[in-house]
Amino acid sequence: VERNQLFRELGIPEDATYEEIVSATDLLIAAAGDDLKQKIKVEVAKDKILQIRLNERLKGLTTLTKEARAQSSFEMAGVEDDDDSASSKKEQGEWNAPLWTKGLIVKPDEAQIKSQVKLWGIITALGLALPPVIDYMGRFTWLICVAQLTFRGMNRDEMDRGGMGLSFGGGSGGGHRKVAFALGFSIWIAGLCAIYGLMPAWAKGQRWTGLLAYTLQNIIFATASCYLQPYKG
Repeated sequence: VERNQLFRELGIPEDATYEEIVSATDLLIAAAGDDLKQKIKVEVAKDKILQIRLNERLKGLTTLTKEARAQSSFEMAGVEDDDDSASSKKEQGEWNAPLWTKGLIVKPDEAQIKSQVKLWGIITALGLALPPVIDYMGRFTWLICVAQLTFRGMNRDEMDRGGMGLSFGGGSGGGHRKVAFALGFSIWIAGLCAIYGLMPAWAKGQRWTGLLAYTLQNIIFATASCYLQPYKG
């Protein structure tokens, strides 16, 4: 009611602009002449109208701010949910290779694991079935590991050299073949040192010591063949 009365006093509509309010005020003050009381009444009406307008704008801004804050909270909750989801996935076993091995260690798929388990299982079974050949086979199984490292990740049409992957000449694959050869040889030597170095005294000198070392060495070769991939494509 007071609001309507104030606008009527100035003779302007309620949706009048600021310029219209000021213009109407100036006209009424000029028309009041020496009537100080009327001039004050007009000024007070103008000030109250402007105060009402300011309060309305502040109220609208406050409402907008609350909505913006609510929207922001919703978006932040979404981000936190995404972070929690990512952390949860990481905690549930997401596997990452150490930084220094980036590009060399590649997580194997199920087919790769199965093929390596089958290959090294057969090689180990041959040693179990024919113990006398273990010493002989143990000298060459590292070359099989080299071949597995050489060809992992390559397409069939790129495997043009065949054999044990020992040919270093020609083609873009020469570099990775050298890396595979160096890795296979290093794994063989390091594996033997670790096996016999960590083997307890009571296990040494037994009839089955060679078989045990041969089996453990094949497990090391199988693990390396599953995870290492010198070829970059």
